[in-house]
Amino acid sequence: MIKVMLVDDEQIERDGLKIILSKKRVNFEIIAEAKNGKQAVDLAILHKPDLVFMDIKMPEFDGLEAIRRIVSVLPQTKFIMVSAFDTFDYAREAMKFGIKEYLLKPSKMSEVIEAFDRMVEEIESEKQKENETKQINRRLERASSFIEIEFIVSFIMDHVHEFNEEDWEEWLDLEHKKGFVAVFTFESDQLHTSREEKSHWYRVLKETIHDQYSHCLVGPLTGFQVPVLRLLTDEEYENHKIREEFARSVIHQVQHSLNECHLYVGIGSIISDVNQFSISYKEAIDALELAYTQPSAAYMVFNERIKQRRKELIPFEIEKELVDAVKKGDSQKGLHMFELYFQSIEQTSDYQVRTIHKAMENFFIVLSRALKELGFEEDIVTGLGQFGTAMQIKEAAKSHLLMIIESLAEYRSNGVQTLLLKAKEYLDKNYVKSISLESIAAEIGISSYYLSKLFKERFHLTIIEYLTATRLEKARELLLSRMSLKEIALSIGYKDPNYFSRVFKKEIGMSPSEYRTKYQP
Repeated sequence: MIKVMLVDDEQIERDGLKIILSKKRVNFEIIAEAKNGKQAVDLAILHKPDLVFMDIKMPEFDGLEAIRRIVSVLPQTKFIMVSAFDTFDYAREAMKFGIKEYLLKPSKMSEVIEAFDRMVEEIESEKQKENETKQINRRLERASSFIEIEFIVSFIMDHVHEFNEEDWEEWLDLEHKKGFVAVFTFESDQLHTSREEKSHWYRVLKETIHDQYSHCLVGPLTGFQVPVLRLLTDEEYENHKIREEFARSVIHQVQHSLNECHLYVGIGSIISDVNQFSISYKEAIDALELAYTQPSAAYMVFNERIKQRRKELIPFEIEKELVDAVKKGDSQKGLHMFELYFQSIEQTSDYQVRTIHKAMENFFIVLSRALKELGFEEDIVTGLGQFGTAMQIKEAAKSHLLMIIESLAEYRSNGVQTLLLKAKEYLDKNYVKSISLESIAAEIGISSYYLSKLFKERFHLTIIEYLTATRLEKARELLLSRMSLKEIALSIGYKDPNYFSRVFKKEIGMSPSEYRTKYQP
């Protein structure tokens, strides 16, 4: 419905326009009438019309001045000028405000309707573009969030990814950026925490960080942990206390919104290379573990003392070998590496149960993230706080690890094949859409890197090759009908008919027209 305002110092002129519009059109509503320029401005600001029929000669100030004032507040409002004077000067002034329609009194009904229709078409076109822009922006916001999480998981966690450093820098503006990683963790006072409550904690943390810091990438909540990359300006980089200030500020603001839950954070070193973010992440984990051993500390910043303690605690090589053994399903090596891993934790934690159980919970979080790259979505994060001795924690963790290895072995036999068939089915059903490797990966729940690799191993085609083959097979059917080449191209997912023709000829060996001539009955 188009909102219309009529402005004329003569009532009979306003009535005449109302009669004409009412007889010929129904897609409008008269929301206000004004008899002088000042009243027109006040009513326009109040009611926000889409279209104004504006007389030029009026009391107070003329229509051109009224338009100038309205446009300064409501730039999207459209105008049709109405005047009893056929002078070029008025039209020239009106053009300055983008006004294209000019009616001369007395106006014919057909002229009024034609001008009205042209402006309505323009208004509706602009509204449609505005809605499309809003939808695109909403999608970009969601995509931005996914990109943030994918970046955190890929680079901070040292995962293999098909995107290179230049791609990330283009999307996230990371070139020459410095920053550090902070790992936040929630510690609940309750033995069991619902998914809804954890989602609430995560939402509070993410919104607080994004509201206060414009240069932050927030990763996913896994278990009870959330990795965050804090990017720094040159000025912030010079502030030697920036990491401590960030930790105190976020904890102070978030803690007020948490019930029966405490927030802790470990912070890694400041780095200046996108490929070193994983180093800062590992340091943040080390600092977080140490924070648990300090009763009054809610945060800890990585330093040389923590670095030395970590070297004594657990060499990362042991942790990496343990994770790799689990991923390969090697239970024998996995148990051997677990013994070394746990022994290191016990020795350097002075057998403090609280420190041991937190270190083991952190390990299962790291393992969970590593296995999700394979598409293994089973929740393997576990809480070990209910056990009172180091031996109980060890046996529970070992039992849980063996269960994970067995589940992963079964998943490798059946689950991966199911996912690949699901990917193939998704392509078969959605070939008419714009499909990317990332969208398929997100649909079936596996990383794009492994999807690409496993799909080709299973079907001996890349995903792009399979998608192209599916589209062209459908095109061959449609070429035997009376559909135009443009319609066929659009119906199988190609927006450019010329590009469709080039692909068809390359793959089939003849152009679509030649194929139609040869095979159409």
